[in-house]
Amino acid sequence: MPIKLKWPWLGIAIPCFLIGHIGYTSHYFILSNFASLQQQLSFQFALSMVWIAYVLAIYTSPGNPPRELAPKKQQWAHFCKICNNYKPERSHHCKTCGKCILMMDHHCPWTMNCVGYRNFPHFMRFLVWVIITAFFLEFLFVKRIFHLWQMRNQRIFVHTSELWFLVVNLVLNAFICLSITMLFARCTQNQLLDGMTQIESWEMERIENLFYRKRLLPQMIDILEKTFGQDSCTDASVQNLMSNKRLRLEEVVNFPYDLGLLANFRAYLGPLKTWMLPWGVPGGSGCSFEVNELTVYEADAALEDKLMALPWPPDGGRQGRTDSSDKSLGVPIHNSRGETVLKKRIPDATPSSSRKNWQNEWGESLADFGVDVDAES
Repeated sequence: MPIKLKWPWLGIAIPCFLIGHIGYTSHYFILSNFASLQQQLSFQFALSMVWIAYVLAIYTSPGNPPRELAPKKQQWAHFCKICNNYKPERSHHCKTCGKCILMMDHHCPWTMNCVGYRNFPHFMRFLVWVIITAFFLEFLFVKRIFHLWQMRNQRIFVHTSELWFLVVNLVLNAFICLSITMLFARCTQNQLLDGMTQIESWEMERIENLFYRKRLLPQMIDILEKTFGQDSCTDASVQNLMSNKRLRLEEVVNFPYDLGLLANFRAYLGPLKTWMLPWGVPGGSGCSFEVNELTVYEADAALEDKLMALPWPPDGGRQGRTDSSDKSLGVPIHNSRGETVLKKRIPDATPSSSRKNWQNEWGESLADFGVDVDAES
């Protein structure tokens, strides 16, 4: 569940305090007593990179859509009511920042900034440098504790301040190692392995929920006909698909921006040679993105393949968008005598399952990522 702070400035103050306190008290009171010059210089270099990446993550704009943007053909035309402008694919309006964000991932309380297309590399480098620095420091802590334990029966002089900061910073640093590693793992899984922002990962969970509640396919079929024409699917193909009890989500839903591991890295972080450089960013506009081959619509393809060609999200981001007054779907139903009859089924979407209010298993709603749900259309 995303953290919301009563006083937003604490989102900057707390990380700065932890970085400064753990970093500099550990060096002055602990490392200077036993670590080699090379270890101390390495630690200070890593700590400096943490500061640089953090400042860049705070002050670098995630990117905003250009004015008078025209929606792309065969993409959902999402209009921002507040900015009075069309939003590019993967963009959302941030309630805190008060503007639309290119490829919005989430609004981060710890940077008081949105994580989006142009500053995502800075955010990831910040996490990487924190992990490198924290684990290196934890290693030195353990090394020092092990040495002191070995010398416990000998007469050695140890400052009380060193012991005090060793105990306190060991616990604080271990917490940083655990929490930042978990956040880094989630970001790596979503963005780099699956090609999704955190919002799109949430969207995929919502789509999966609709699929297993038998509400997704009717909407997708209706949208397919409206997008590619009435001849895009036949009654027989619809009936066969709707009656397929072994149908899996990945057979009909395609996330178009998942390009494979290396291509995802390049799309999010830029060229390989700049991944760990402070100025490395992707080179595109953030308004259009490369898609995978499954997104190509072919008129003679199977219905499942045609459904996978729908833009993301495949329900258009609006549950219950189908017009039930003039459209119903034939669904095979087996009656008590074993006969198969065709029942007219109208796609439904109750208010309780609306995109605006839906929550995933973590209790996260769209608003928890910073999205202004009232501006979504």
